[in-house]
Amino acid sequence: MATADTVAVADTLTAEQHPPISPLGAFGRSLILPGWGQFEVGQPSRGAFYFAAEAVFLFMVFKSDARLSAAKEEVPQDEERISNRTGQRENWIVLAGFIAFLSGLDAWVSTHFWDFEPIVAPPPDGSLGITVGFKVAFP
Repeated sequence: MATADTVAVADTLTAEQHPPISPLGAFGRSLILPGWGQFEVGQPSRGAFYFAAEAVFLFMVFKSDARLSAAKEEVPQDEERISNRTGQRENWIVLAGFIAFLSGLDAWVSTHFWDFEPIVAPPPDGSLGITVGFKVAFP
């Protein structure tokens, strides 16, 4: 339940402080076309990765479907070969669905954290490694 203070703070935010798209909208767009939500949030490299992965998986779905059709036409009695080709096609379909879901989930999380400024720096004491953090501006 929103209090009067949180409503007042939400009303004072400028358009630049609001995410460019809602989290549910980013999830839905990336579920339909992987990478679309990432492009909307301003992360084009991650969007391109998800789009390319989905393109590869869909290509493999069509390729395995063509191989299954060829196996059915060549030797219709070879049930083991047809079963193997059907299993391969189903695996590629599941992977394509998984990458679409993963892209949507990433877009949803990215929308929630769109205004966090990451900090990656060497440790202040000079030891090996990196320090990772976020700058968050509270109203």
